[in-house]
Amino acid sequence: MTRGIIVTGLATLALAACSHFSKPDEAVTPPPAAEEPAKQETAVEPDAYVPPEMPTAEQAAKAAADAQAAAEAGVVYAGIDKKGGEVALKVGETLRIELQSIPTAGYVWTLVKAPDFMALAGEGGRPTDPANQSLPGFTGGNHYLSFDFTAAKPGKGKFKLTEGRPWESDEPPMDTYELTVTVTE
Repeated sequence: MTRGIIVTGLATLALAACSHFSKPDEAVTPPPAAEEPAKQETAVEPDAYVPPEMPTAEQAAKAAADAQAAAEAGVVYAGIDKKGGEVALKVGETLRIELQSIPTAGYVWTLVKAPDFMALAGEGGRPTDPANQSLPGFTGGNHYLSFDFTAAKPGKGKFKLTEGRPWESDEPPMDTYELTVTVTE
């Protein structure tokens, strides 16, 4: 049934894209001529390129520490150091599980299991090396992926996340992360 709806929808879009929408008696007006000729792009000579100034090791370390402090602010934070461990929080508090991955290569963390008393409040990401990864032209690199959960009621349960490429469903996960959480009033 769903496939039939999709095929029908695609066929409708294809016919609409090929249809002529003006009335037969209407004259088709050509678009107005451009007043200025388009400017041609010019190549930058290799000698003219000035790379951005790279941060010092101290600047990079400070940027990473500041980003980590911001990630941990106002939440119960669980990183890789809590793998296989336990955390405790009170009803209404937010738990942030944040793990490093390489999303630009397709490797992401996927939530497999969460306790029913923990409500997913959001997902996010940030670079692992913000000073360098924010430079113009920088691509790729490792990132932190985060999952925020709000404790809705008391309980004890376990989170399970797996890391891998979602489209490689026949492959075992690259890594698994489990965390036991206890929520009290």
